[in-house]
Amino acid sequence: MTQSNLKKTLRSMVRKHGFDLVSESLQEIGFSEPPIEKFQKDTTVSNKNVDQQTRKKKSKPTAPQYVAKMPLPPEKEASVLELAEKFQAKLFLPTMGDISNFCQAYRIDEPSSKSRANAMPRVFKLIASMDAQDIQYLLDSGMFSGPSRLGPIADAIRNNGRANADAPPGKVT
Repeated sequence: MTQSNLKKTLRSMVRKHGFDLVSESLQEIGFSEPPIEKFQKDTTVSNKNVDQQTRKKKSKPTAPQYVAKMPLPPEKEASVLELAEKFQAKLFLPTMGDISNFCQAYRIDEPSSKSRANAMPRVFKLIASMDAQDIQYLLDSGMFSGPSRLGPIADAIRNNGRANADAPPGKVT
């Protein structure tokens, strides 16, 4: 309640019951219960804290946190965790398009939500079910790492284009 609303309410009460009775009642409340002002502030603060705690609990875990909670055999644990870290840093499956391609390649249903965080459980459950060698291959090959690895390909195309431009007419290298 804002201070102006409080004053309006108190004025109304004083007009209805008289200043002495309202004052006496406020003093009784002050001695028998915690002051209303402190109670309201504490409740507001605790409600904010509860809301913040609820939001924190409801927030999605990061990929490494999700993988850390999964029961994994020791030979897969390090590789899957490394993929999870790369997923979190958007170095593995950086876009929903990449996740979609991954799901198609491994014949699993694509997530209905268009959010990487919501796709994470489906992706990492599949990865956890893969052989350790296949997981390591995903890491080593950089498959599904998105367009960030196209730089070397672009350089090769550019260099080939320059070489062709320098070649005599009719001769393509």
